[in-house]
Amino acid sequence: MLRIAILVSPLFLVACAAPRTNALLVSDANDVRVVSANAGTVDSLPEARPAPEFTPALAEPELAAEPARGALGSVPQEGESLHGSRFTLKGGYYGSSEDALDDGYIFNLSWMNFMSRIFAVELEIGYLDADGSDAGSNADVWSIPVMLNGRANLPVWILDLYGGLGVGTFYYDAESSGVLTASDDGFIFGGNAFLGATINVADRIALGLEGKYYVSEDIDDFDEGLDAFALMLTLGFSR
Repeated sequence: MLRIAILVSPLFLVACAAPRTNALLVSDANDVRVVSANAGTVDSLPEARPAPEFTPALAEPELAAEPARGALGSVPQEGESLHGSRFTLKGGYYGSSEDALDDGYIFNLSWMNFMSRIFAVELEIGYLDADGSDAGSNADVWSIPVMLNGRANLPVWILDLYGGLGVGTFYYDAESSGVLTASDDGFIFGGNAFLGATINVADRIALGLEGKYYVSEDIDDFDEGLDAFALMLTLGFSR
């Protein structure tokens, strides 16, 4: 009996020293199971799913830079500045068609605003001086013509051919000596018609030639007006 107890006691000690296993994990590529040592059942864990792929956000397309705009929102175009608004200096020969006056000279300053490439409105102010003699009387007159003109424009390559009509007034100061002695000043109604051409020598400069014919009412004390033909060189420039 003692011999049997001595042989069994080591086996009992080994069994007590062994750790108790509660569960066993069994795994493969797609499934994970837990094996319970006590209940003898196998529990399946949820199937592992692959992580969602990460797609980087597409970069927003860059917007093309807009060209600079003017104060009114319009985009200036190359070569168009002379067909926007323009100042023009004019000067040349003034040839009166009245008997009492002969040749003289004239200077004008005008401002034009183009409604389109083919039509413009022009405000013009000037100074003219002429004198002459007739029937023993000597006459001398200077005047300031102020005209509002409509101008039709025909662009041809770097040229502008144009013509127009206008109405306005003349402030005049006239004197006569000799057989007829008189002096008068004031305003008279008048108008003008013109033809001309300019060449655009730069984006903002135009040179040209203009022929203009003036008509006016008669000056009371002289019984003659300021009808005349003028031929002028022109220099136009835009701002």
